[in-house]
Amino acid sequence: MFDLNIDERRSESQRLLGSDREYFPSTETHLLASKCVSQVFKIQVMRPLQASSSNRRFPVVYATDGNAVFDMFKGLCGVLQAFNPQWPRFILVTIGYPGDSPVAGELLRGRDMTFAGCPDYFSGFPLFGRWSDVLTPEPGSQYFGGAEAFQRFIAEELIPLVDRDYETLPEDRTYFGHSLGAGFGLFMLFSQTSLFRRYVLSSPTLSYHGETPSGVSYRNHDFLLDRAREFLTGDPSLQGVKLYLSVGTQEEFEPLIANWRFTSSFYRLVALFKSTTTAGFAPITEVFSGERHATVWPIAFMHGIQALFA
Repeated sequence: MFDLNIDERRSESQRLLGSDREYFPSTETHLLASKCVSQVFKIQVMRPLQASSSNRRFPVVYATDGNAVFDMFKGLCGVLQAFNPQWPRFILVTIGYPGDSPVAGELLRGRDMTFAGCPDYFSGFPLFGRWSDVLTPEPGSQYFGGAEAFQRFIAEELIPLVDRDYETLPEDRTYFGHSLGAGFGLFMLFSQTSLFRRYVLSSPTLSYHGETPSGVSYRNHDFLLDRAREFLTGDPSLQGVKLYLSVGTQEEFEPLIANWRFTSSFYRLVALFKSTTTAGFAPITEVFSGERHATVWPIAFMHGIQALFA
């Protein structure tokens, strides 16, 4: 059946796979003190599978909510890079907060990824009272609406550090965000479009209807849909930008987050993007049947990365 002996087959395998053995460099953690936000951020970095003598440079994928997602995305990327040759290789950078708890940043993210018009959903949120390891803003500091400062931190402090210390392709950056992180991703897309080349946005916070945990009432508050409409009617330059949007069908009906109307507002956002006539801009959208707000998170990461790097 085989016309090569064992040694010949081994040589042929080395020719096909390359003589250099591949490995995963160690992950690294940086505690980066920001002047823009007056906050120490926990930055975790995973470099991709690579040949031992490689001098290759890689795109970078930045993801928010690092406390919750770094280990998850690290595992997914490791398995997919090792066993799926079509999975893209990139440097993964997650932005989180000091501490090992996956919920450490739940309040601080409410400061860093909100902007004018966002409903204050975080004051009085019932789950926070059950968790003892949620970090709080420094006394007297801003606790809400800090998206502009957080964007400056990413653009002026984090990206230069990563480009300086790692083997990056400096203009090949991707942003991934889920929920509030996806809403912040849209904020960046609308205010500093070219900061990232690709945007993978899962279950963005677009509209709020009802009472917040602190007792503030909103009625059909389309705060981010209105921003999208204003942005798209302004004849934006989106050429070269790749956008992936997704949501789960069951997110609309989860009691704790039902006021966000994730699924129905998603369809409205997609309709706005589909109506744009920008040449070369064709957003990819996906709706996951039966998935909830937490279960859709890793699926959107995998699908979105594959779709935009294809």
